[in-house]
Amino acid sequence: MTANIYVLVGSILLLGFLLGKLLHKAGLTEVLAYILAGVIIGPILKFSAPEQLTSVITGTTLAFVAYIVGLSFSFAFLKRMGKKVLIILIVEVLMTSLVVGIFVYLLTRDLPLSVILASLAPATAPAGTIAVLRDLRAKGTLTDVSIAVVGLDDAAAIIIYSVGVIWTKSLLGDEVGIAASLGYPIWEIFGALALGGAFGLVISYVTKKMHLSSDHIFVICVAVAILCWGVADLIGVSTIFACMVLGTTVINFNVHMGNRSSELIDNIMTPVFMLFFAVIGMAIDISQFSTIWAIVIIYCLGRSVGKILGCSLGGFLSKSEPKLTKYLGFALLDQAGVAVGLAFLAAQELAEYGLGGIIITLMATTTGLFMLSSPFFIQYAIKKAGEANV
Repeated sequence: MTANIYVLVGSILLLGFLLGKLLHKAGLTEVLAYILAGVIIGPILKFSAPEQLTSVITGTTLAFVAYIVGLSFSFAFLKRMGKKVLIILIVEVLMTSLVVGIFVYLLTRDLPLSVILASLAPATAPAGTIAVLRDLRAKGTLTDVSIAVVGLDDAAAIIIYSVGVIWTKSLLGDEVGIAASLGYPIWEIFGALALGGAFGLVISYVTKKMHLSSDHIFVICVAVAILCWGVADLIGVSTIFACMVLGTTVINFNVHMGNRSSELIDNIMTPVFMLFFAVIGMAIDISQFSTIWAIVIIYCLGRSVGKILGCSLGGFLSKSEPKLTKYLGFALLDQAGVAVGLAFLAAQELAEYGLGGIIITLMATTTGLFMLSSPFFIQYAIKKAGEANV
């Protein structure tokens, strides 16, 4: 039954907080607690969220996430990372998508499902990875490159997802002409690029001419991120890519605005994430668990193989030192926020084709498995590379 919106929101926040404390003491990420809160309220207690609330929470959260990810894409940061890291990043992302797509297709013979899962696979969880590195007091080349790559993995994942979901729609949709099949993806990607860039340039220029307090910057950046998402949805371009381009444009044309808006939005993200991941938990279809375990296993295997092989090949092509080639992939296996968020967005976009429930359930399950196992692999990589200081 549909719950009262105020009771639902209050219950999610309190239950998410309490479960988060318990899981944190057990050494697990709080994201799992937020999803679990949604599972308890939704599939177990049988409460549902109003559709409009789900849409607002999803759009707002992903608009903020994409904007913040875009803010990390400054020219100075890219220059500081260097050519080697970019080569490793590109090869790792493409290899991960390719291997997952092939593995899932060989198991299921379902091309649309294979394509969408392949497009969701590259994202890495920065928070979980960096937390383990801090616990190990890690220092060295592998540590530095791991931090740089996970910082850009989400941006690359958003781009891969934007292409993948368009391809999936074309595979699931009716027969269309060649012009239409080529024109729609071009419009969705380049339209988002133009929209996010235009919003970013206008805001960067206008705010440079004004003396703004932190409160004013906060209002502007929140409003523009949500507005950009809404306009992108209205004109039929990639919403999440448009917001990422918005952030990238702002950080490169108005550094002060970009840095302050990132700090200010970060202050409200905990309750926003609680609601977002709880809504995902409420959408999980527990009845599908018994039928998806083979896909879960093959996805996890494919993603792990893709990350490890991709980093090895990227390290070889970029002529990086041996410890990067051998161990970097093991340090990039964590999967969390952006992957699950993109899965939920994909589920909404593909709901009419009947893929929504299985995508959310698959990604929530695999995320839990990677969150539990990845700290051991990160620890293995750092210790083998001789960069642990504990």
